[in-house]
Amino acid sequence: MRTTVMNSPTVGVYHAALLDYLLSDDESGLAHAYDLGRTGLDSGCGLLQILHVHEKALGIILDSTPVDNEIRRRVDASVKFLTEALSPFAMASNGYRDLLKTR
Repeated sequence: MRTTVMNSPTVGVYHAALLDYLLSDDESGLAHAYDLGRTGLDSGCGLLQILHVHEKALGIILDSTPVDNEIRRRVDASVKFLTEALSPFAMASNGYRDLLKTR
C-alpha cells in the first residue's frame, strides 16, 4: 500500500482567511474559502483534512476571544459530531478517487 502525503491549506493561511471573513462577513471572504477548498481538492486533500484545519483555525479564534467555557465545550463537541457525520462522505470520496486511479 502506497502512502500519499496530501496537501491541505495550512492552519495559518486558513485561520487568516476565516478571521477576515468573520470580521467582514462579505462575499470576498466566501470566495477565498472556495479558493482554499479548491486548492486543497486539486492537491488531493480530503474532506476531513479540511475539516481538521477548520477546527484548528476556529480553536485559535476562540482562544483569543472571551468565550464562556460551556460555549467552547459545545463548539468543540459540535466539531467532533460534524466530523463523524462527514466521515461516510469522506470514505465514499476516497473510494471514488481510488477507483479513478485504477482506470
